[in-house]
Amino acid sequence: MHLMIDIETLSTEQNAIILNIGAIGFDPFSSNVYTQHSFYSRIDIESQPTRHESEETLKWWSKQHKDAREEAFGEEDRMPLNLALGELSKLVRKSSHVWSQGVGFDIPILENAYKDYGYAHPWQFWNILDCRTIIKMNPERKLGNSHHALEDCVNQIAILQDTIKRLGITRIS
Repeated sequence: MHLMIDIETLSTEQNAIILNIGAIGFDPFSSNVYTQHSFYSRIDIESQPTRHESEETLKWWSKQHKDAREEAFGEEDRMPLNLALGELSKLVRKSSHVWSQGVGFDIPILENAYKDYGYAHPWQFWNILDCRTIIKMNPERKLGNSHHALEDCVNQIAILQDTIKRLGITRIS
């Protein structure tokens, strides 16, 4: 099983405050998405007192769709970041590869968060894969972004699977 991860944050720095984390298992060579192997949590901002918030990112959030802002900033059902990282780790350990939309955002921010709490991140660097690069090879498909981490994972998976099929890829080492 492969795993797609997406996060929403209050900064683009590696020590960004994390608003939510989404992850879901999938098979890159079929249309299978494993909802039983998924994780989504809205993260308690107060549990991240040393992490970074950017004024520019806050302005960007103010221009996003109302539903995205409500999901990102709503007060209810928030989990402390350290507990969310523990839950994410359980899912990562069941996965052979971890994907994200680019290699310079989600994974480095999560690695920094794991380090903040004194945890080792649960993946090996050689098992991190970038879906953005592959998706760009399929210009007929446009990647949307709802800024809801789990919804974005599902969208990224669908386009990735379609692109892998179109390219005739049958194996990822």
